[in-house]
Amino acid sequence: MREYPEIDVSDGVYPPSDDTYLLLDAINFKAEDSVLDVGCGAGLGTVIAACKASSVVGIDISLDAAKNTAANLKRNNMERTAGVVQSDLLSAISSRSKFSIILFNPPYLPADDNSTMMDHAHIGGKLGSELTQKFIGQASRHLIDGGELFVVVSTLADTSTVMKAFRNYGFQIERVAEKSLFFEKIQVLRGIFRGQKETVL
Repeated sequence: MREYPEIDVSDGVYPPSDDTYLLLDAINFKAEDSVLDVGCGAGLGTVIAACKASSVVGIDISLDAAKNTAANLKRNNMERTAGVVQSDLLSAISSRSKFSIILFNPPYLPADDNSTMMDHAHIGGKLGSELTQKFIGQASRHLIDGGELFVVVSTLADTSTVMKAFRNYGFQIERVAEKSLFFEKIQVLRGIFRGQKETVL
């Protein structure tokens, strides 16, 4: 288990939680890596990656989160090592940009009748997996051959659709971490990109 830097968390930004640490502990960042941290939130993953990798970009749909990540990069003297972009998934990333590691701790819970101010960080669609499926398709266009894609899933959601998306977009999949929490298990899936397939969802 790695040591984690000190970060501040702004109001309305998803704080580092059990799923965050499970994801980050499952990834071995190397000096030669180019990393894309999707849904960077307060920026813990972006800061961790910037300590090792040659290039790092953090992105989040929330402007508050993007600003929070930028502030935490500065706090840890990493503002020249990594960049931050506000983006709806990978829509703001150039089609020419390729990465060796892409990670995402997505909203992965199924929708219910209870609405909260943090639904944007928790609800991944009716099944809990729709956003992750969309993300996998986008990420497959931004990975080098052999690049790694890490996502968090919950057993409360339809994880079979996530596995199907991995396979359809040319990934070899494995479960690399798991933790039991109350009425669910959270898991980290790693997909190794083996080349774009024609078949999509």
